[in-house]
Amino acid sequence: MYKLFPLTVPSTTLLFVFRVCALYDYNKYITTFFSISWLFVLGFTASVPIGNSAINIGITKYCVFTRIKFVTPLAIFYPLFHETLVFLATAWAFQRNSYTDINFMNGFKVMLMGKFLPAFSKSLLHDGQAFYL
Repeated sequence: MYKLFPLTVPSTTLLFVFRVCALYDYNKYITTFFSISWLFVLGFTASVPIGNSAINIGITKYCVFTRIKFVTPLAIFYPLFHETLVFLATAWAFQRNSYTDINFMNGFKVMLMGKFLPAFSKSLLHDGQAFYL
């Protein structure tokens, strides 16, 4: 199962990188930052099947890890960190483009509930929230 990890995590993460880049109108700094961050996700997740080894548990079909490299915890936690940055950048972009005055309470309503947003933007925000959760 963990052999698909290097394929699934970077591919879903890349879709959200495309979303952030589009929301910020392909700003060169935003695009560069999130692209480099995505390359770290790709590198860390690629190390999971390469750096670990496992043995069978008796005569069962199950196995247990015998050696876990240092990068394996990074492969788990760095995508979480990256997705947190993507979520915050997405919410900030929507908050800037909302139909209300920018203050703390209205910004909070926009970023968490999608209030004062057009329907499409609200659905994109809720989609990102569902993925993050």
